[in-house]
Amino acid sequence: MVEEVESNGLADQTGLIASGISLSFGGQKVLDSVDIHLEPGRVHAITGENGAGKSSLAKVIAGIYRSESGSISFNGANLNLKDPRSALTQGITLIHQEPLIFPDLSIGENIFAGNLPKRGPKIDWDLVFQRSRALLDKLGSNLDVRTSAGTLSIADQQMLEIAAAMSYEAKVWIFDETTAPLTPTEVARLFGLINELKQQECAIGIVTHHMDEVFTISDDITVLRNGKKVVQLLTQNTTKNEVVSHMVGRELDNQTQCAERTDQEIAFQIQNATGPGFQAVDFTIQRGEIFGIAGLVGAGRTELARAIFGITKPTSGQLKLDGQPYEVNNPGEAIKAGVVLVPEDRRGAGLCIEQSILDNTTLPGLNRFASKIGILSRNKAITTVLPKLDDLATKYQSLDQPVGQLSGGNQQKVVLTKWLLEEPKLLILDEPTRGVDIGAKADVHRQIRHLASQGVAILLISSDLPEVLSLSDRIGVMRKGEIVGTLAAAEATEALVVSLASGGQG
Repeated sequence: MVEEVESNGLADQTGLIASGISLSFGGQKVLDSVDIHLEPGRVHAITGENGAGKSSLAKVIAGIYRSESGSISFNGANLNLKDPRSALTQGITLIHQEPLIFPDLSIGENIFAGNLPKRGPKIDWDLVFQRSRALLDKLGSNLDVRTSAGTLSIADQQMLEIAAAMSYEAKVWIFDETTAPLTPTEVARLFGLINELKQQECAIGIVTHHMDEVFTISDDITVLRNGKKVVQLLTQNTTKNEVVSHMVGRELDNQTQCAERTDQEIAFQIQNATGPGFQAVDFTIQRGEIFGIAGLVGAGRTELARAIFGITKPTSGQLKLDGQPYEVNNPGEAIKAGVVLVPEDRRGAGLCIEQSILDNTTLPGLNRFASKIGILSRNKAITTVLPKLDDLATKYQSLDQPVGQLSGGNQQKVVLTKWLLEEPKLLILDEPTRGVDIGAKADVHRQIRHLASQGVAILLISSDLPEVLSLSDRIGVMRKGEIVGTLAAAEATEALVVSLASGGQG
C-alpha cells in the first residue's frame, strides 16, 4: 500500500507528472506503476536503496528509456518522449552522476552540441563562444570556453552540462546522483545552483540515497523500493529514520565495532616509505585488524594504496608482508603475493563493465576455474562464486547479466566478491561505500567485519568519517602525503581526526 502525503499543489496539473510508469529489463520488473509529480519551484528527492529504480525512473522522464506503460505530462500537455533530444526540446534535462561530454571538443562546442547556432549554412563560431560565455557567467564560472572539455574536473564538467541544459531553457531538471564524485565544497556549489533554479520556478528532481542531502535540499520526498513507490512525504514533516525505514524495509546492522582480536601477529608493515604522492609513511597492520586511513582530498591516501598494490612503486623505504620483504612491480605480482585492491573508481578500474558478473568475478583466478583441458569450468565457477555473492546480499538477475546493468552498490559487491575469491592476506579498500546506498553499505560493513574476524588484514581508506570511526581498530590520519597521527579507536573522534587532517593541533 502506497502512502500518499500531499505536497503543495499536488492536485493541479502544473509541472511534470509521471503516472503509472513501468519498465522491465530481461523480464525483470525495474519500475512497477510508479507515480511522481515534480512541481515548479520545488525540489523533489527520489530516494531508495541501490536497485530501487531511482535512476531508471529519472531516465524514463529524460527520454533515455521508454516505459512499457503509463504517461508523462508537462503543464497539462501529454508528452511523447522518444529519446533524450525530444525530452530536451520539451525543456526536460538529466544531469548524470558521470558527466557525458565530448572530451576532445571545446567547452563551447560541448555546450551547444547538436544545437550549434548558424549564420546561413555555416556554424557561427563567434556566437557559439559568445553564448557559451554568457551562460557560464550566469553560473558564476570563469572557464575558458575554448578549452578542451577533457581537461576539466568532474565538477566543472557538470557545470558544462548544466550550461548546455540552460541553452535549451530547461524547466524540468533531474540530478541523478550528481554529488557522488564531488567534494563537500563542490556539493555546496551545486546546491546553490539548484536553489537558483528553484527560484526560477523550475521543477527539480534529485536522485540520491544520502539522507543529509535529502534533508538539506528537498521539499518533497518519494521513496522507491524494489521498483515500487513506497511513500511520498513532505520533507519538513518527516525524519531521517522514518525515510530510511521506508527505504530498506528491514532492520540495519548497527554494530559499530569489530569483534575483539586475539591474534597480534603483524601481517603488513611499511617503514619510512616515500613514493608518488606520499612520503616517510610508517605503520603496521596486524592479522585481523582494520587500519583506517582518513584525510582530506589530495592527502595522498589513494596514491599510497596504488603503490602498495604495485600500480606505482615507492622510491624509498621498506614494505613487508608476513615478515618477508614485499616488493612488487605490478598488480599481478601483488595479487600472487596476497594483496588486493578494491579501487576508488569501481567502473573505470575495478570492473569490465560490459562483461558478465561471472566473467568479472572469475577473471583474476581463471587458472583455478579451468578444467583439465584448460577451458573455464562453468559449474565450478558458479558453485564458487554464488556463495560469496549471497554473503553480500547481492541483487542480480543471473550470473550472465552484464555488470554494467547492476546498481552501484551491487557493482561494488561484485568487485568485493572478485577479490574475496583470492583469499587475500591484505585487503585494501579505497572508498568502499562511495555511491552505495544505506542497505548495501550495511552489507559491505558486515562483510568487512567478518573478514577481519577471519584474520584478514584490512587497509580501509574512506572520506566517510563515521565509516572510518565505526569500522577501524586504529586510524592513521594523512595530510600532504604524510601520516600525521595514529589513533586508537577508543580515542578517535570526528573532531580530532578533522583537526589532524586539516593541520590543527589534534
